[in-house]
Amino acid sequence: MDGLGISPLGEELGPWGGPGLITVKGVIPLGRRHIAIVLDRIPKLLNDGAWTDGSDISNYAVLAIDPTLYTEQDEAYLPPGKVKATHEVAVVTAVLYTADPEQIIVETDCKMEPTVDYELSVLYLRGKQGEAFAGPNVWTFQALTSATKEPIKHALAQAQDPYYDIANDFYALDSNGTPGLTGWQVTNDQNLAHHGGLANARKRIHRRMFAGRGRYLIYGRSYGVDWPIGRLSKPGDLRRLESAITEQIRQEPDVKSCIVEAHLAGVNTVEIIARADIRVFGTTTIKQVVAF
Repeated sequence: MDGLGISPLGEELGPWGGPGLITVKGVIPLGRRHIAIVLDRIPKLLNDGAWTDGSDISNYAVLAIDPTLYTEQDEAYLPPGKVKATHEVAVVTAVLYTADPEQIIVETDCKMEPTVDYELSVLYLRGKQGEAFAGPNVWTFQALTSATKEPIKHALAQAQDPYYDIANDFYALDSNGTPGLTGWQVTNDQNLAHHGGLANARKRIHRRMFAGRGRYLIYGRSYGVDWPIGRLSKPGDLRRLESAITEQIRQEPDVKSCIVEAHLAGVNTVEIIARADIRVFGTTTIKQVVAF
């Protein structure tokens, strides 16, 4: 998603700006999933994992404003022209706009609803030169309305992705019925990843976790995990199971890293929790209780 050009709200400091300070001049929606935070100085955004860094998505919150009003009889109604959101959104990435580093572009996990009023909170920021964050940290905006007709995008024909779900030809579909996030995508670390959607990635991880070796010979004899049914009583069995599942999940091409935890959940049951960092989408968790 491109930005708004250089200095869309002017080149001067914000109303609350001053020496040694960094302030937000305003927020502008760029699309259904992207918002530009326009600052008066260059923020610290080094992707160094520090909580003081502008790349930390926990520093941003997007909340839908509920326009519901109540009559004297305590009956709820919506004012004319107002729309109430039906789902929540969350920030999943925050990057600098390269053409104008005084803009941070944040991306949400799903589309914001047209004409719904939202508020974006910036919990913490620091300037690149150590400037302290000052001024208001909550800004309101109205989500954009999409075009009435979806544009036709021409693309080269692609061969079937070998990592799609071969069992039922599963695809992650957009609201208009077209495959979502298929083809090559550029990740935040400038790598290329081939995707069929987050749900598709979760299905492939789930299949690797619980498919016995040799069940999907099309992927090779090493595909899947041999579960030690009836013999999890030996010391180290759970740790070996964790290692085997982790090894399988890391073989997925769009998984950057993975952590697996296994523990006894009750009589003859074991709980598996896998946390995988998937390119483009971020961290996802798959949890399953298995009887043995």
